[in-house]
Amino acid sequence: MPTKRITIITGAFGSGKTEVAVNYTQLLKRAGHNVGLVDLDIVNPYFRSRELTDFLKAHGIEVVSTQPGLEMADLPALSPRIFAFLQNEELRVVFDVGGYPVGAKTLGRFEPYFRAEAYDLWLVVNPYRPGYDDPEEISKLAQAIEAASRLRLTGIVDNANLGRETDRQSREEGSKVVEEAARMLNLPVVLKTYTAEELITPADRDRAANNLFPLQLFMRPPWEEVTGELREI
Repeated sequence: MPTKRITIITGAFGSGKTEVAVNYTQLLKRAGHNVGLVDLDIVNPYFRSRELTDFLKAHGIEVVSTQPGLEMADLPALSPRIFAFLQNEELRVVFDVGGYPVGAKTLGRFEPYFRAEAYDLWLVVNPYRPGYDDPEEISKLAQAIEAASRLRLTGIVDNANLGRETDRQSREEGSKVVEEAARMLNLPVVLKTYTAEELITPADRDRAANNLFPLQLFMRPPWEEVTGELREI
């Protein structure tokens, strides 16, 4: 599994990018790294990683974001802690960034850091979200994000799912769409997520064993509370 010091995770609304970002910080923490999570999602007012600030802090992961109340400004007021994260070479930094061009544009504020050090920029794709069931549309989103952020994507995260209705067949069919989009973009599928063992086929384990990525779901509706300890995965 690729692990550069700076990993930027983006995706369209409903793609599951925040779940991936939160789980990825946990994976890095369990591997013994110092980790900081930067929430730059100024597009989606719901299900943002900053909602888990206290929970993640209790497990040694600091979360920073825009200044409260200024998330939707044309040029959001960014916490100076973000720059401190990037300057700390001992810290693995994960960005959770809104996937539409208006969200990706905020990354331009950090361009000098990305020019100075190799980074990963991953696009999380769920082809079951409206408007993204066609590889061509996924490709257009990827190109728009690159143009807005002035960065190059380095990988695709296959997060094909129908929520609680996901079964092995829907998982496999969704993966075909994601894989075709990745082929069109000439990018690798760096992670393939799953929430239950039965969703992964023997062929998946043979072909993508190193990239299989189990998700613990945190971003639940308001009436469901996040409880429990970090799951060992």
